[in-house]
Amino acid sequence: MKKNKAVTGVAAALVIAAGSVGCSATTVAEKAGNSAQALVEALSRASDEASKAGSAEINMVVTSSETAGKPVQMKGVYSWGDGVAMETEMPAKDLQMEELVADGTITMRMVQGAYYYGVDPSPDGPFKGKSWLKLDVSAVLGEQGAAGMKGANSDPTAGLKTLKYAKGVSKVGTEKVNGKTTIHYRATVPGDKLGDAAAMYGKLGSAGGDVVTDVWVDDKGMPARMNQTFGTTSMNLDFLSFGGAKPISAPPAGDTADITELYKSGQAGGPA
Repeated sequence: MKKNKAVTGVAAALVIAAGSVGCSATTVAEKAGNSAQALVEALSRASDEASKAGSAEINMVVTSSETAGKPVQMKGVYSWGDGVAMETEMPAKDLQMEELVADGTITMRMVQGAYYYGVDPSPDGPFKGKSWLKLDVSAVLGEQGAAGMKGANSDPTAGLKTLKYAKGVSKVGTEKVNGKTTIHYRATVPGDKLGDAAAMYGKLGSAGGDVVTDVWVDDKGMPARMNQTFGTTSMNLDFLSFGGAKPISAPPAGDTADITELYKSGQAGGPA
């Protein structure tokens, strides 16, 4: 897996989706009026309910210049509470890793400050017999991004609580999402007010631009969908169900090859 834009774009989006940068936004406006404040309170309640669930089955789509404008779809599970973790499956070709698996599908885990990619064991070479490739978050997002992920104990909707700092919080309307009746909300955070999160959003093509967040909340007060648009990237996250997920852990060390340094130098094995 040579260093490539697709891996960078998808990996960066996963960290942002996990909510690890949500709490770094700074105040951008005076306290909202009663109407806007009521909307924010509704979003905060949705975030609270999601936090209690501990996990969610998700369907996520990332589109960016890093993926050549092609939507990359991932299906899997988020887990939170004891650090944020995720396990998804996606087409290997979308990560330019199709030569590493025979069935065309990559299993990716994000856990304990690293990404793990499930591959077919190599018959020879330095990674002989290894079925997982490990890539530190720092190789993709830098030390700041890695610190943000390792320190995150929040769910993917934790950033909703910070929307009270956004401008233009509004109720868009009532819409159907995956068969559920939902209320659609929208808020915008100016790029110059993202604080520590600015550098990570910048990795996805947002150089000081606004971050637009859309959230759909169902009749049980749970988030059904969350979309973010920043710069050249859009990230769409559907919550299919909450709770009941098995724990997500790092693969056994004996089955894992650490390719972090090779990735940094652009020399990790696989297609360009």
